[in-house]
Amino acid sequence: MVNGVTIRGTTKLIGIIGDPIVQAKSPAAVNPLFAARGADIVSVPLHVPARDLPTIWAGLKAMPNLVGFGITLPHKQTAVDLCDSLDPVAARVGAVNLVRREKDGSFRGYQFDGKGFVRGLQSKGITIEGRDALIVGAGGASVAIAFALVEAGAKSITVSNRTVDKAEALAGAVNADFGRTVAKAGGPKPEAGQLVINATSLGLHDTDALPLDPDLLQPGMTFAEVIAQPETTRLLALAAAKGVETHSGMHMITGQADLTVDHICELWA
Repeated sequence: MVNGVTIRGTTKLIGIIGDPIVQAKSPAAVNPLFAARGADIVSVPLHVPARDLPTIWAGLKAMPNLVGFGITLPHKQTAVDLCDSLDPVAARVGAVNLVRREKDGSFRGYQFDGKGFVRGLQSKGITIEGRDALIVGAGGASVAIAFALVEAGAKSITVSNRTVDKAEALAGAVNADFGRTVAKAGGPKPEAGQLVINATSLGLHDTDALPLDPDLLQPGMTFAEVIAQPETTRLLALAAAKGVETHSGMHMITGQADLTVDHICELWA
Protein backbone atom coordinates (compact mmCIF):
# COMPACT_ATOMS: atom_id res chain seq x y z
CA MET A 1 0.00 0.00 0.00
CA VAL A 2 1.36 3.44 -0.98
CA ASN A 3 -0.28 6.54 0.55
CA GLY A 4 -3.47 4.59 1.11
CA VAL A 5 -3.50 3.17 -2.43
CA THR A 6 -3.10 -0.60 -2.77
CA ILE A 7 -0.99 -1.68 -5.74
CA ARG A 8 -1.34 -5.26 -6.95
CA GLY A 9 -0.37 -7.27 -10.00
CA THR A 10 -3.85 -6.56 -11.34
CA THR A 11 -3.53 -2.80 -10.97
CA LYS A 12 -3.97 -0.77 -14.15
CA LEU A 13 -1.77 2.28 -14.68
CA ILE A 14 -2.27 5.74 -16.00
CA GLY A 15 0.80 7.92 -16.35
CA ILE A 16 1.42 11.63 -16.55
CA ILE A 17 4.15 12.47 -19.06
CA GLY A 18 6.19 15.65 -19.23
CA ASP A 19 9.67 17.15 -19.36
CA PRO A 20 10.29 18.07 -16.56
CA ILE A 21 7.82 16.05 -14.49
CA VAL A 22 8.79 16.81 -10.87
CA GLN A 23 6.10 19.52 -10.76
CA ALA A 24 3.27 17.10 -11.64
CA LYS A 25 0.38 17.32 -9.17
CA SER A 26 -2.23 15.20 -10.91
CA PRO A 27 -1.29 11.79 -9.39
CA ALA A 28 -1.96 13.17 -5.91
CA ALA A 29 -5.27 14.58 -7.16
CA VAL A 30 -6.62 11.52 -9.00
CA ASN A 31 -5.35 8.57 -6.94
CA PRO A 32 -7.68 9.22 -3.99
CA LEU A 33 -10.58 9.53 -6.45
CA PHE A 34 -9.79 6.17 -8.04
CA ALA A 35 -9.48 4.62 -4.57
CA ALA A 36 -12.79 6.13 -3.43
CA ARG A 37 -14.52 4.47 -6.39
CA GLY A 38 -12.89 1.12 -5.65
CA ALA A 39 -11.13 1.28 -9.04
CA ASP A 40 -7.92 -0.78 -9.24
CA ILE A 41 -6.15 2.02 -11.12
CA VAL A 42 -3.23 4.24 -10.09
CA SER A 43 -1.54 7.27 -11.61
CA VAL A 44 2.25 7.64 -11.71
CA PRO A 45 4.55 10.38 -13.08
CA LEU A 46 6.70 9.45 -16.10
CA HIS A 47 9.63 11.64 -17.16
CA VAL A 48 9.57 11.68 -20.96
CA PRO A 49 12.26 13.89 -22.55
CA ALA A 50 10.93 15.73 -25.58
CA ARG A 51 13.43 14.12 -27.98
CA ASP A 52 12.36 10.63 -26.88
CA LEU A 53 8.58 11.09 -27.05
CA PRO A 54 7.95 8.92 -30.17
CA THR A 55 10.07 6.05 -28.82
CA ILE A 56 8.50 6.12 -25.36
CA TRP A 57 5.02 6.51 -26.86
CA ALA A 58 5.50 3.22 -28.72
CA GLY A 59 6.60 1.58 -25.47
CA LEU A 60 3.56 2.87 -23.58
CA LYS A 61 1.26 1.54 -26.28
CA ALA A 62 2.87 -1.90 -26.01
CA MET A 63 2.03 -2.12 -22.25
CA PRO A 64 -1.47 -3.67 -22.00
CA ASN A 65 -2.03 -2.66 -18.35
CA LEU A 66 -1.35 1.02 -19.10
CA VAL A 67 -4.82 2.38 -19.85
CA GLY A 68 -3.95 6.02 -20.48
CA PHE A 69 -1.84 8.98 -19.46
CA GLY A 70 -2.08 12.68 -18.85
CA ILE A 71 0.15 15.02 -20.81
CA THR A 72 1.87 18.17 -19.60
CA LEU A 73 4.53 20.49 -21.04
CA PRO A 74 6.03 20.27 -23.62
CA HIS A 75 4.14 17.38 -25.24
CA LYS A 76 0.55 18.62 -25.56
CA GLN A 77 0.76 19.67 -29.20
CA THR A 78 3.38 17.14 -30.35
CA ALA A 79 1.14 14.33 -29.10
CA VAL A 80 -1.62 15.24 -31.56
CA ASP A 81 0.17 13.54 -34.45
CA LEU A 82 0.97 10.44 -32.38
CA CYS A 83 -2.63 9.69 -31.36
CA ASP A 84 -4.59 7.14 -33.39
CA SER A 85 -7.68 9.34 -33.14
CA LEU A 86 -8.77 12.60 -31.51
CA ASP A 87 -11.85 13.66 -29.61
CA PRO A 88 -13.50 16.61 -31.44
CA VAL A 89 -12.49 19.08 -28.69
CA ALA A 90 -8.84 17.98 -28.90
CA ALA A 91 -8.95 18.26 -32.69
CA ARG A 92 -10.40 21.77 -32.49
CA VAL A 93 -7.88 22.89 -29.88
CA GLY A 94 -4.90 21.20 -31.57
CA ALA A 95 -3.54 19.91 -28.27
CA VAL A 96 -4.01 16.81 -26.13
CA ASN A 97 -3.79 16.55 -22.35
CA LEU A 98 -5.22 13.07 -21.78
CA VAL A 99 -4.75 9.92 -23.83
CA ARG A 100 -7.04 6.96 -23.18
CA ARG A 101 -6.49 3.44 -24.42
CA GLU A 102 -9.76 2.54 -26.11
CA LYS A 103 -11.18 -1.00 -25.97
CA ASP A 104 -9.62 -1.80 -29.36
CA GLY A 105 -6.17 -0.90 -27.97
CA SER A 106 -5.87 2.38 -29.87
CA PHE A 107 -4.73 5.63 -28.23
CA ARG A 108 -7.33 8.44 -28.46
CA GLY A 109 -6.45 12.00 -27.49
CA TYR A 110 -8.73 14.15 -25.34
CA GLN A 111 -8.55 17.72 -24.07
CA PHE A 112 -9.67 18.71 -20.57
CA ASP A 113 -7.39 21.71 -19.92
CA GLY A 114 -10.04 24.28 -20.76
CA LYS A 115 -12.94 22.54 -19.02
CA GLY A 116 -10.76 21.86 -15.97
CA PHE A 117 -9.61 25.47 -15.80
CA VAL A 118 -13.17 26.80 -16.04
CA ARG A 119 -14.40 24.28 -13.47
CA GLY A 120 -11.63 25.44 -11.12
CA LEU A 121 -12.67 29.10 -11.52
CA GLN A 122 -16.32 28.25 -10.94
CA SER A 123 -15.47 26.22 -7.81
CA LYS A 124 -14.01 29.41 -6.30
CA GLY A 125 -16.89 31.64 -7.37
CA ILE A 126 -14.82 33.62 -9.87
CA THR A 127 -16.95 35.41 -12.46
CA ILE A 128 -16.47 34.46 -16.12
CA GLU A 129 -19.77 35.37 -17.77
CA GLY A 130 -19.80 38.84 -19.30
CA ARG A 131 -16.15 39.44 -18.38
CA ASP A 132 -13.15 40.41 -20.51
CA ALA A 133 -10.17 38.04 -20.28
CA LEU A 134 -6.48 38.40 -21.09
CA ILE A 135 -4.58 35.19 -21.78
CA VAL A 136 -0.77 35.43 -21.78
CA GLY A 137 0.62 32.63 -23.94
CA ALA A 138 -0.68 30.84 -27.02
CA GLY A 139 0.33 27.20 -26.42
CA GLY A 140 -1.86 24.16 -25.94
CA ALA A 141 -3.30 25.19 -22.58
CA SER A 142 -4.03 28.70 -23.87
CA VAL A 143 -5.97 27.38 -26.84
CA ALA A 144 -8.11 25.09 -24.68
CA ILE A 145 -8.75 27.81 -22.10
CA ALA A 146 -9.71 30.38 -24.73
CA PHE A 147 -12.39 28.12 -26.21
CA ALA A 148 -13.68 27.08 -22.78
CA LEU A 149 -13.92 30.68 -21.53
CA VAL A 150 -16.01 31.72 -24.53
CA GLU A 151 -18.25 28.68 -24.02
CA ALA A 152 -18.62 29.77 -20.36
CA GLY A 153 -19.82 33.23 -21.43
CA ALA A 154 -16.70 35.43 -21.43
CA LYS A 155 -17.36 38.75 -23.16
CA SER A 156 -14.01 38.95 -24.95
CA ILE A 157 -10.59 37.28 -25.09
CA THR A 158 -7.29 39.05 -25.71
CA VAL A 159 -4.36 36.75 -26.47
CA SER A 160 -0.81 37.97 -25.86
CA ASN A 161 2.22 36.01 -27.03
CA ARG A 162 5.87 36.74 -27.81
CA THR A 163 5.24 35.33 -31.29
CA VAL A 164 2.41 37.58 -32.44
CA ASP A 165 1.48 35.27 -35.31
CA LYS A 166 0.55 32.54 -32.82
CA ALA A 167 -1.67 34.93 -30.86
CA GLU A 168 -3.38 36.06 -34.05
CA ALA A 169 -3.86 32.46 -35.18
CA LEU A 170 -5.47 31.51 -31.86
CA ALA A 171 -7.78 34.54 -31.91
CA GLY A 172 -8.73 33.75 -35.49
CA ALA A 173 -9.50 30.12 -34.67
CA VAL A 174 -11.77 31.12 -31.79
CA ASN A 175 -13.62 33.67 -33.90
CA ALA A 176 -14.06 31.20 -36.76
CA ASP A 177 -15.36 28.49 -34.44
CA PHE A 178 -17.90 30.70 -32.69
CA GLY A 179 -18.87 32.64 -35.79
CA ARG A 180 -18.32 36.07 -34.24
CA THR A 181 -15.51 38.39 -33.27
CA VAL A 182 -14.87 37.62 -29.62
CA ALA A 183 -11.06 37.24 -29.59
CA LYS A 184 -8.12 39.38 -30.69
CA ALA A 185 -4.34 39.52 -30.33
CA GLY A 186 -2.84 42.18 -28.07
CA GLY A 187 -0.08 43.06 -25.63
CA PRO A 188 0.35 41.67 -22.09
CA LYS A 189 -1.35 44.76 -20.64
CA PRO A 190 -4.16 44.01 -18.16
CA GLU A 191 -7.17 46.33 -18.15
CA ALA A 192 -9.55 47.22 -15.33
CA GLY A 193 -11.71 44.34 -14.14
CA GLN A 194 -10.15 41.74 -16.41
CA LEU A 195 -9.62 38.06 -15.72
CA VAL A 196 -5.87 37.80 -16.38
CA ILE A 197 -4.42 34.35 -17.01
CA ASN A 198 -0.77 33.32 -17.18
CA ALA A 199 -0.94 30.31 -19.49
CA THR A 200 2.83 30.22 -20.10
CA SER A 201 5.36 28.06 -18.24
CA LEU A 202 7.05 31.21 -16.90
CA GLY A 203 6.78 30.88 -13.15
CA LEU A 204 7.87 27.28 -12.75
CA HIS A 205 11.16 28.68 -11.43
CA ASP A 206 11.74 31.78 -9.27
CA THR A 207 14.43 32.90 -11.72
CA ASP A 208 12.00 32.95 -14.67
CA ALA A 209 11.21 36.25 -16.37
CA LEU A 210 7.74 37.49 -15.49
CA PRO A 211 5.17 37.08 -18.29
CA LEU A 212 3.72 40.54 -17.60
CA ASP A 213 4.50 43.67 -15.59
CA PRO A 214 3.08 43.13 -12.08
CA ASP A 215 2.64 46.90 -11.67
CA LEU A 216 -0.19 46.68 -14.23
CA LEU A 217 -2.21 44.37 -11.98
CA GLN A 218 -4.78 46.28 -9.93
CA PRO A 219 -7.61 45.47 -7.47
CA GLY A 220 -10.77 44.52 -9.33
CA MET A 221 -8.85 42.17 -11.61
CA THR A 222 -8.43 38.43 -11.08
CA PHE A 223 -4.99 36.96 -11.74
CA ALA A 224 -5.01 33.21 -12.44
CA GLU A 225 -2.18 30.76 -13.07
CA VAL A 226 -2.09 27.46 -14.92
CA ILE A 227 1.13 26.55 -13.06
CA ALA A 228 0.36 24.33 -10.08
CA GLN A 229 3.91 23.83 -8.76
CA PRO A 230 4.87 26.04 -7.07
CA GLU A 231 1.30 26.52 -5.84
CA THR A 232 2.04 30.22 -5.29
CA THR A 233 4.24 31.55 -8.09
CA ARG A 234 6.20 34.76 -7.71
CA LEU A 235 3.66 36.60 -9.86
CA LEU A 236 0.73 35.25 -7.81
CA ALA A 237 2.41 36.51 -4.65
CA LEU A 238 3.07 39.93 -6.19
CA ALA A 239 -0.55 40.15 -7.37
CA ALA A 240 -1.90 39.21 -3.94
CA ALA A 241 0.32 41.84 -2.30
CA LYS A 242 -1.36 44.46 -4.52
CA GLY A 243 -4.84 43.39 -3.39
CA VAL A 244 -5.62 41.52 -6.60
CA GLU A 245 -7.87 38.44 -6.41
CA THR A 246 -5.64 35.44 -7.18
CA HIS A 247 -6.28 31.89 -8.35
CA SER A 248 -3.66 29.13 -8.18
CA GLY A 249 -3.08 26.62 -10.95
CA MET A 250 -3.87 23.90 -8.40
CA HIS A 251 -7.57 24.60 -8.98
CA MET A 252 -7.19 23.66 -12.64
CA ILE A 253 -5.66 20.32 -11.57
CA THR A 254 -8.54 19.73 -9.15
CA GLY A 255 -11.06 20.71 -11.82
CA GLN A 256 -9.59 18.21 -14.25
CA ALA A 257 -9.23 15.38 -11.74
CA ASP A 258 -12.92 14.39 -11.70
CA LEU A 259 -13.12 14.66 -15.48
CA THR A 260 -10.06 12.42 -15.89
CA VAL A 261 -11.25 9.79 -13.40
CA ASP A 262 -14.73 9.68 -14.95
CA HIS A 263 -13.22 9.20 -18.38
CA ILE A 264 -10.78 6.43 -17.45
CA CYS A 265 -13.29 4.60 -15.24
CA GLU A 266 -15.87 4.65 -18.04
CA LEU A 267 -13.85 1.93 -19.80
CA TRP A 268 -11.43 0.50 -17.27
CA ALA A 269 -12.86 0.47 -13.73
